[in-house]
Amino acid sequence: MTTLSRRLRPSALTWASAAMLVGLLLAGCSASADDAADGGAAPAAVDAGSDSAADESGGKADDDGSSSPNEARLVVQTGSVWVEADDPLAAARELATYVERSGGRVDARSESAASADAVATASLTIRVPAAKVSATIQELGELGRVSNVDLRAEDVTDAAQDLDARIHALELSVARMEALMTSATTTKDLLDAEAALSSRQGDLESLRSQRARLQGQVSLSTIDVTVSGPGTLPVETAESSGTFLSGLEAGWDALVSTISVTMVVLGAMLPWLVVVGLLGLVVLAVRRRRRTVATTPEREPVTVAAPGTGGDEAPHQD
Repeated sequence: MTTLSRRLRPSALTWASAAMLVGLLLAGCSASADDAADGGAAPAAVDAGSDSAADESGGKADDDGSSSPNEARLVVQTGSVWVEADDPLAAARELATYVERSGGRVDARSESAASADAVATASLTIRVPAAKVSATIQELGELGRVSNVDLRAEDVTDAAQDLDARIHALELSVARMEALMTSATTTKDLLDAEAALSSRQGDLESLRSQRARLQGQVSLSTIDVTVSGPGTLPVETAESSGTFLSGLEAGWDALVSTISVTMVVLGAMLPWLVVVGLLGLVVLAVRRRRRTVATTPEREPVTVAAPGTGGDEAPHQD
């Protein structure tokens, strides 16, 4: 029995050891397989994430690099256009309709019909969206012949940014003044804060108005359009040039012209006539005085005889 047991123990131990070794080998293989699977998926996920991040960053970079600078620049467009059309008044009406249909407006408009001495003209100051300036010029080319185009562009980005910064600073100042008003403990502090707040609010509204006006100039471009006719109208000839009515009309026109010229001449000479008349009165008065002095006779002495005396006595002078 003892010998049999000794023979069986080594074999049992051998089988147990073999089983443990096989289990360790199987565990190692499964762990390596799991690690390999995890390692292959993780880089793929990292690559996919990096690619998506690169796409997103690249898209943002393209957006920031291409569209943002163009959108940030503020440009005011102004100009003048001269057009020659067969019917300037009709062309002006069509242009006004086109401008209103395009989202713009007509700020000023004046028209003058043709006469014997002048062509028909129409002047308009139009405001059109900045993106439709070229389309407006093309429309003018369809209404007539464009003889001259003068367009100007002014970059006002710096001015707009300066206004925005000042507006932001004043908004913060107004908020601080409002906080001071709520925390004021005395009437004097409250009145001082209110006065400062009113001043800052006035400045803020003024800056906001300037910013809105600047934005309006950027949004709507200003174009002065002058439409003129091709030439003057022919002088109308009179149907009958030798009738009594035509002579009467000519004589009346001549009389009115003569009276007008005479009145102008009299108006110009009236001050001189007054001065000459006054001088003549002075000269006439002096001459009359001299004549009166020259014609006055001298008085002779009178001899009176005393009573009771003879005629030989010496004369007595008064």
